Amino acid sequence: MDSERLEAWRAADRLFGEWLDQPQAQRAEWLKQQTMSSATWAALERLIAEQASTSGLPSALEHVEVVERPAAPLNNLAGRRIGDWKLIEEIGRGGMSVVYKARRCDVNFEQVAAVKLLGLAALGAQGVGRFEQERQVLARLRHPHIATLIDGGVNEDGSPFLVMPLIVGRELDHYCDEQNLPWRDRVHLIEQICDAVAHAHQNLLVHRDLKPANILVSDEGVPVLLDFGIAKLLDTDDAVTRTGLRAMTPHYAAPEQIDGAAITTATDVYALGVILRGLCADCAALPSDLVNIIGMATRVEPERRYPDARAMGEDLHRLLAGYAVRATPDSAGYRLRSFLRRRRGWVAAASAVLVVLIAGLIATQWQAHQAALQAREAMRQSERAEATRAFLFSLFEAGNREQTGGDDLRVSALVELGAARLPEFAERPELHAEMAALLGHIDTTLGKYAQAHALLDAASQSAERSGEARLLAQVRLDRATLANAEGDSTKAVKLFDEALELHSNDPEFRVSVLTGWTYAMQNSGRTDEAFSRLAAELDSKDSSYTSTQRGELLLSQASLAADPEKKLAIVIEAQTQLSRQAMAPATDFQLEEMLGSSFERVGKSEQAFVHQSRAAALADRLYPGWTRMRARAHNNFGSILRSVNRLTEANVAYQLAEQIYRHLGDEHSAAFAALLNNRGVLLRDLGDSARALPLIEQAYAIASEQFGPADRRTGLALQNTATARADASADPHADKEWLQAREIARPSTNARSTYKFLLVGTQIALDLGRTDEAQLRFDEAESLVESESLELPNSWSLRRQTLLGTLESLQGHAQNAIAAFDHAREFAQADEKARHSQLWRIEYAIAEHEERNGNPVQAREHYSKALDALIELGATSDASSVLALRKHLKSLPD
Repeated sequence: MDSERLEAWRAADRLFGEWLDQPQAQRAEWLKQQTMSSATWAALERLIAEQASTSGLPSALEHVEVVERPAAPLNNLAGRRIGDWKLIEEIGRGGMSVVYKARRCDVNFEQVAAVKLLGLAALGAQGVGRFEQERQVLARLRHPHIATLIDGGVNEDGSPFLVMPLIVGRELDHYCDEQNLPWRDRVHLIEQICDAVAHAHQNLLVHRDLKPANILVSDEGVPVLLDFGIAKLLDTDDAVTRTGLRAMTPHYAAPEQIDGAAITTATDVYALGVILRGLCADCAALPSDLVNIIGMATRVEPERRYPDARAMGEDLHRLLAGYAVRATPDSAGYRLRSFLRRRRGWVAAASAVLVVLIAGLIATQWQAHQAALQAREAMRQSERAEATRAFLFSLFEAGNREQTGGDDLRVSALVELGAARLPEFAERPELHAEMAALLGHIDTTLGKYAQAHALLDAASQSAERSGEARLLAQVRLDRATLANAEGDSTKAVKLFDEALELHSNDPEFRVSVLTGWTYAMQNSGRTDEAFSRLAAELDSKDSSYTSTQRGELLLSQASLAADPEKKLAIVIEAQTQLSRQAMAPATDFQLEEMLGSSFERVGKSEQAFVHQSRAAALADRLYPGWTRMRARAHNNFGSILRSVNRLTEANVAYQLAEQIYRHLGDEHSAAFAALLNNRGVLLRDLGDSARALPLIEQAYAIASEQFGPADRRTGLALQNTATARADASADPHADKEWLQAREIARPSTNARSTYKFLLVGTQIALDLGRTDEAQLRFDEAESLVESESLELPNSWSLRRQTLLGTLESLQGHAQNAIAAFDHAREFAQADEKARHSQLWRIEYAIAEHEERNGNPVQAREHYSKALDALIELGATSDASSVLALRKHLKSLPD
């Protein structure tokens, strides 16, 4: 694009933003009063026409006479200083912002960047405070295809600004056309952008304004996404009230944006689909799979698109690799269902009931077929199937607003309606048992345990009356699943065993039972027993398991494996078995989770991250809303994020999981205890032991209740409680807790675990000011290293040297202390994870040493370094260690 046309589009973009700000009735008059060139008018006319065609509003272009006058000069801010940046020249302008090339001041190296100045009016009355909060979130986005936020803040005049790398490249669509790229190369560019957008989606950020102009491609062919989160910064309530529209570009805006409905990750998917469609519009002979992908991404209903950018990117990857894609054209069935779109909310709410009841119906019809040779039995089963079908449709009619005039019903309400109708089947125990068990199972998944108990008790009584072993077994399985959900592992094991005794010949049913039984056995502390039974099951020559069923049993066995390498080997074998047949999404989710945890345990964090991120995305799609499966997936994902040192993202994942558990009222299960412990330890690493302590205390209380006071998991939670307590407030009770935890762990602790335990005890003693006790524990740990010839990982060596430096400092051995701290730094530099998560602790310890030795200037320098490292790690401004560091800095001279 030549400079004259570029300037015309920039001016039109600015005017378009001002036009949007005008009341609807005054826009035409406002246009008449503007001065612009004919090129600018043509560009503005196109923007307004696109907005009108998308929103259905009048364009306000009729009868507007354009008078071509010289364009007004642009405000020139070159030479001004904004924060630490000196503006050089304007390089872009929009309706709500202007972009300058700028150079950083007061540094010893050359740094040139792009500074985007945002108008105060764009942010609204409450925008500045919100801007600061959101800016911190955006700054944590780190991805090769996202322009990283370098700096930002609020200038002296109150105007907010953002600083990003100065990207040299061409807009995506221009690059593709100039290079005359074939469709495969264009798709590959969008696949990379999908990965970038997915990274932001995992950080709970939606772009909201994806378009080719926001994607630059370098001369090397690398796409970079600009302005991530800017639309969110501009999307305030004030802005909506003022303009009637949200921050977006109409041509690429999803229908829900135009309607002012909820913005989700599917909103970005729509824009990606429109971009891809535009890029490939002139390419010859597009494959049908690509057309299907574009069609799925740009569907009107958000719930029918790809759920997020990662899912779309995976389909594009499958397309380019020659594999089958998930996107399919709309079926005749869907076209028929579109007749019911006015009742779309009710249909979505009832979908879970539909799936489960249809499954029961199919099972019943299959049984009828098996009994075809016996006319009387066939008739009975046929009547049973017909009754099931009638029951199913009666539930849907109850939610048909055209018949009832009522509101859409939630799944829980449909279950209540079904339960109310159960007495109709009192004289038909088989049917009554099936329906009550199905409804009870749904209530279990919804977390309505009291209702589930009542329904399953009724199902059990009817199943006993029917005398059918299969029905009795199914009800036992449903009751065992409920016991698992409530955390009663002992009861669950008993019920699972009874289910197998009643009905053990069906391989599919047997696998369902053994999967739940494995979880219950693990939570009962009977891991070895469960592992041996599954091994025997898999080795049995009499079994008739399919490869899928064998794969599912292998995944259950892998969850019990103590040895990390053995665990990974079992999971890979399971993957081999499962890949031989089409994999159900739920099984795919379970496999990805197990691969993630297995790779993590063998120290392959990056591979673990890939699989666990896929598992989290699958959980969001398969188990949306407030579900335990989703909570578990995000808890596990948080642990993987922590292992790859993405601590703030890990905290977001943990927070989501915690919110789900608390919403469900599930605050006594072992899974919730693990989540609380994980998040508490993470907050402690982020220097916020004050917030960590109550979480870990609650985890310890649940662990004591679930596993007993002598269980190793209880001991671990107690050790973490002691560590957080000592760090947060130097409470002497922390040492008693550590000693108690050590006694719990002593019978089963190996030399390496004992050594790590002693290092924790040394730190607690130091936090409490008990130098002599700390020295004794440290010496015991050193003796263990020598006697057992222990090889220590970098992270342990780092902690060891930091503790040694502190002990030497407290004993007046300044040179020895500095030498130990220098060694700690060396270990930190050699370990990526330790360098980030432990560097602030090293600097903190050195600062205390310098202050102890009467060197306030050096102490201030190291306190400042510790604070910078902690903030960079992602600590919040009110974290306990951040407040302590600022208190130290305030007390020392400049």
